[in-house]
Amino acid sequence: MGKAEIRHVAKYFSNSLGYVSDNPWALEGLGAMNLARMRVSTNPREALAVTRSASVRFRQALLQRPTSPFLWANLALTKLYLNEIDEELLTALRHADELGPWEPTVQQTVLFVGLAAWPDLDPGLRQALAQTIERGALHDAQKMYQIAKSYTRFDLVCAIEKYRLIAGPDCGTAAQAPGQASR
Repeated sequence: MGKAEIRHVAKYFSNSLGYVSDNPWALEGLGAMNLARMRVSTNPREALAVTRSASVRFRQALLQRPTSPFLWANLALTKLYLNEIDEELLTALRHADELGPWEPTVQQTVLFVGLAAWPDLDPGLRQALAQTIERGALHDAQKMYQIAKSYTRFDLVCAIEKYRLIAGPDCGTAAQAPGQASR
């Protein structure tokens, strides 16, 4: 999605807020467009500003839809992008995982953010992430594997047969590399 298309869609959501100022779907849509702007931005200040704006939009939408796993996952993602690895991020991860355990997009976001914040996860959240990885094998094992691979966390996927079929040599290499599980 290019900048012009992002602006067009964001205008649609902004116009929606003119009718209902706390419309959670419009707020979520604006947050998503802010994240899209962050991804295409070449200006670090702009990227930071739109990521902060996305975070605010997701929080506002959560006031109306506190059971949306997508909102919780996106809030966790914005917190990660802002390098705010804190209790709010961990709470957002928990809620996203609990409310959307079978949603592939939520699973992928939870895995991405969870692996990035791995050192800060408590044992319960690490266990929940391991279960997310296992559930994710049923819907889009390739995508889940690619996320785990980007963090070189073969220890989390190679014990699951579906991933061994995809990972092949990576699982053999991971079995020979001691200490992966302690990261």
